[in-house]
Amino acid sequence: MYSTAVCRFFVDKVAIREYRNSAKPNKFFPIMKPMYVFSSIWNADDWATRGGLEKTDWTKGPFVSSYSDFTADACAWPSGPAPPACAAATGDSWWDQPPAWALDDGQRRDSGWVARNLVIYDYCGDRKRFPTVPEECALRTTTS
Repeated sequence: MYSTAVCRFFVDKVAIREYRNSAKPNKFFPIMKPMYVFSSIWNADDWATRGGLEKTDWTKGPFVSSYSDFTADACAWPSGPAPPACAAATGDSWWDQPPAWALDDGQRRDSGWVARNLVIYDYCGDRKRFPTVPEECALRTTTS
């Protein structure tokens, strides 16, 4: 039995996005494959600036991104066909404990505040670029 837990992304201890690791077949978060994270600096295209409302001061370039105090605490997935033992729902890992299964009330409030006040663009809600909702967006929970 393998976990169909939620994948949560935190920045400064605030959940900024949640996705369900769906047990049904999908292209994005299949239950028997590892997940990964990548980031980039957006390029100020019209779609990313709310139609030009967010101004970019190109004189301040080049733009550089860096991370400090970054930690990833998860089940490491080695190459090979078999999932690692830590992927089994044994209750031995922090992600197999009840506090990791859902955000508490304070975490939900913080996550909602981030969505309302800091998120400039969310492609899951962009019907101009994506008339059909991208499949992974359906896997998001209501708090993200």
